[in-house]
Amino acid sequence: MDFDKNKYKVWKLPNWMLLHWVLNPGLAFNELVLGQRIPKVTLIDKQSDAPLMERQYIPCPHCKTIHNGLLWSKKNALGNWFGYLCPNCHEIIPCLWNVTSLVLLTLTFPIWGWFKKPLKNRWLTKKIKLQQETNNSEELPKAENTSWLKMGLTYGIIMFCVMSLPKIISEDVSYTYIVTQFSIWLAAGLAFGGIMKLFLGRSKNV
Repeated sequence: MDFDKNKYKVWKLPNWMLLHWVLNPGLAFNELVLGQRIPKVTLIDKQSDAPLMERQYIPCPHCKTIHNGLLWSKKNALGNWFGYLCPNCHEIIPCLWNVTSLVLLTLTFPIWGWFKKPLKNRWLTKKIKLQQETNNSEELPKAENTSWLKMGLTYGIIMFCVMSLPKIISEDVSYTYIVTQFSIWLAAGLAFGGIMKLFLGRSKNV
């Protein structure tokens, strides 16, 4: 699928933000539990002066429609386990997979593999119904309402639970260790939220 390079900047691997999504083991939780996904290709409008989040567009490789990225923000950012569902042709827009997610899915395939087809069909039905309801009753979410503090705190807590909590539960660790680990991940989460605010909230120059 070709794009107007005068209008759009194309984000795809090995873009550093996409690499972070693929390689960060903590983000496997976002994918497998929350259903938060990242499309393989994102277009950035180079001609707009709006913040970066408002300049992201997602192309559908099936019907060639270019969708506003805000369609998959806020509550619609979750529950996309099988990818982004194109609201125009109802085909699935390909998304990236986190490496840790792929390892976990491979190891547990004998358990969930039997149910993949009925789960996917049920997911498709719900997504199509939700898209129809959204098109009839709501406007696009407003990017400026994003809570970067909440995003950072959520990220920090998730990383603490994934990276530190298993050791805390399985081993006899000191109170100091627990406080230190929580503080580290809290600071990392706040830093992550701050970076996202500076990067996604800034205007044209990317």
